[in-house]
Amino acid sequence: MMENSNRNSTTTTSREEALRRMTKLVSSFMARADCAPFREPVDWRGLELWDYPKIIKKMMDLGTIKRKLDSHKYATAFECAEDVRLVWSNCKTYNADGSDFFLIAESLSKRFEERYRKIKAEFDTGDEDLHAGSGRAEGDDSGGALQASPSAPPLDVRTKFASNLFRLNGDELGYVLQVLDLRCPHVIENIAPAQDDEPHLLNKKEKDMQAEINVDAIDSKTFADLDRFVKEKLYTRDSTTHHSSSHHHSSSSTTAGTSEKKRKTK
Repeated sequence: MMENSNRNSTTTTSREEALRRMTKLVSSFMARADCAPFREPVDWRGLELWDYPKIIKKMMDLGTIKRKLDSHKYATAFECAEDVRLVWSNCKTYNADGSDFFLIAESLSKRFEERYRKIKAEFDTGDEDLHAGSGRAEGDDSGGALQASPSAPPLDVRTKFASNLFRLNGDELGYVLQVLDLRCPHVIENIAPAQDDEPHLLNKKEKDMQAEINVDAIDSKTFADLDRFVKEKLYTRDSTTHHSSSHHHSSSSTTAGTSEKKRKTK
């Protein structure tokens, strides 16, 4: 009993120290000149970015994260890290690949992950909780919150997601690959042209290479986040296309029919 008490105390102390390190890390980023655009929420009304809240569903900024840290809103450093990652991913989602803001966010994301890895190596950041929850034996009722993690998506959902990826443009697919490379890099491989007998392996040619994505190996949380992102992008595009087709119905119908025929012959 005493041993369990000591172990829990050590874990709590380690997590508290990890959160203190995160506070210092976030503060150091806020002090950087190139982090100025990320210190406060995006003023999309003042900047007249009327599509921003339609594209970015969960807004986040470093100032908000710092205030949440100061008021002890995070249970683990991992929760804080996820919000920091959201700052960079929101920026890269809204801004075009190759733009100044996109490149800045990409650079800051890499710097953050380097620093976060050091904290993770020394302290309990809470990352392992996810693995502990997924590895729990059936019938074990301990750690109920961990068991509430998303279940594996059904086959039809994974198949639809795989199909939708082919409808993304280069920037959107690039974002999906970046998220996968960050969260579960083992699902991506740069390989030679793949075979056609693996229905759940997606292949996209990029810079003379093919990136193969094993959809079945994506963890549930990452899959849910990316599936939501893909659906939002396609919904926005389809809505725009539908609105345009109401003015050019005849020509649009012809074009759509031609596109469908081309897709079937590939």
